[in-house]
Amino acid sequence: MFTELNEKLLIVKDDLRKKEKYEDHLERLRADLQLEIQKRDMYMHMLEEKKEDVSRFESFTLANIFYSLIGKKLEKIDQEEQLIAAMKLKFKEAMETVADMENEIKKFEMELTSVANADVEYEAILKEKERLIRDTDSFWNDKLYTLSEKEAELFAGLKEYNEAIEVGQKAKHQLDEALDELESAHNWSTFDMFGGGTISTFVKHSRYNSAQDLIHDAQHTLRQFREELLDLKKHFDHDYDIGNMLTVADYFFDGIVVDWMVHGKINDAMSQTEKMYDLVKTTLKEIKLQRDELEKELTDVHWERIELFESCS
Repeated sequence: MFTELNEKLLIVKDDLRKKEKYEDHLERLRADLQLEIQKRDMYMHMLEEKKEDVSRFESFTLANIFYSLIGKKLEKIDQEEQLIAAMKLKFKEAMETVADMENEIKKFEMELTSVANADVEYEAILKEKERLIRDTDSFWNDKLYTLSEKEAELFAGLKEYNEAIEVGQKAKHQLDEALDELESAHNWSTFDMFGGGTISTFVKHSRYNSAQDLIHDAQHTLRQFREELLDLKKHFDHDYDIGNMLTVADYFFDGIVVDWMVHGKINDAMSQTEKMYDLVKTTLKEIKLQRDELEKELTDVHWERIELFESCS
């Protein structure tokens, strides 16, 4: 009975954690989705007013925009063309972000269904606990049950930390890949400035296109990382630099597109991405230390429970 109830506690405590987590994530995601839809629709209407075909949003890439301006010197591209180029990329980014969020909402809705009865199951365990404690033939007592419940809570908390670390490491890897592409674009841009020709120009903008895609992926993962950090902040009262988690993508897509084709602006994009990479790296180091402390506490509680159990049985 002891082992069975202990296993039930571990499962139900984790399910309660998941249920609360999914509900919180869904609430924030739905609110963020509405804001992103408004942004998407705003850019769509602006482009339609400029007689641009928004149905071809997949073609709104840095390379395609650049080649549509071939034959013009950068300094002679007027402000209107710069504005439309920027709007195209922002519209595409908003379209893809809306799709990402909608898919994420569906995923959380399905996962929430699987733990919908966690509260009911926990109440059943509480009743079983009370019955066992009242049973004079049972070795269960309040202290033993309290330790078992504490162990289950710590175990669930440890999973919370590990989930946050997994997402953070993914974001760090994506930002690292984006930096590699920006570094390559920077090098080809240097070559281009000294007369590299058509091939170097093509490679430079191809690298920037790849960086654009990687930054989008990183933005999506950074949003997930922010959600994981909000969970940790709620349950463990830790403070993280959550406010800056999405600034790299905001910077990347809010700049004037044509200016990015100038060597100095590639340096700016690299600098901003490096800052975000360092922030994620620092935050990961911090939560790994907190995870290790929690792991030690879990081990201590586990052995304390085992010793009490052996003395009672």
